[in-house]
Amino acid sequence: MDFLSGFVIDAESLSILFSMVMGLIAGGIIAGGYVLANNGKRYSRNFVITVLLLPVIMAIIIPFIATDLKKTLSLAGVFALVRFRSIPGDSKDILYTFFAAAAGLVIGLGSYFIGFVLVIFVSVLFVLMSRCWRVAEKQILKITIPEDMNYKDVFTDLFDKYLVKYGIKNVKTSNMGTLFTISYWVQPKKDCDTKAFIDELRTRNGNLNIILENPDDQLVPVL
Repeated sequence: MDFLSGFVIDAESLSILFSMVMGLIAGGIIAGGYVLANNGKRYSRNFVITVLLLPVIMAIIIPFIATDLKKTLSLAGVFALVRFRSIPGDSKDILYTFFAAAAGLVIGLGSYFIGFVLVIFVSVLFVLMSRCWRVAEKQILKITIPEDMNYKDVFTDLFDKYLVKYGIKNVKTSNMGTLFTISYWVQPKKDCDTKAFIDELRTRNGNLNIILENPDDQLVPVL
């Protein structure tokens, strides 16, 4: 029967299946590199799954559209729709998504050596850069104070005690101008006791709101 002809395994089908397996291996390396680079930090599990499977999907699709311009334009339209419906993320994650798609594209075209050179080189570079820059990562500290408090030097001794670096990000008023909220870029010391730090700040600002947050607040904690 005609519909059974679609289940015949020919040389082309075997080549696509092999590309799919290579794409899965490449995705595993890419996802592993991402997890390793973010070890001890917060990241999304869903994003790891995305970069794991994206090269597989690309490796399957590319052989079917590589020689057909109309299909290629259709795929570009699908990607544009998916991007439009996606929540904007960290620029690093957007770049990593493009990296996974590019690796799947190269593997789907049959350039396995170039594809894996790309995967290994970029993954290693990403891990090294993430580890080297980890110590320079900063958090945002928001402190609410009464309008009559001079915030310029009131917290200096506590900042010197608990922080490596700090600087004012912005200042804004609230509650009809009776309160100020000062946002700082801060880099805590490695042995910083966050609770003790916040407790001491509370004694200075009259027990008003204090928030210490990571700039990448759209990510989720590692479980």
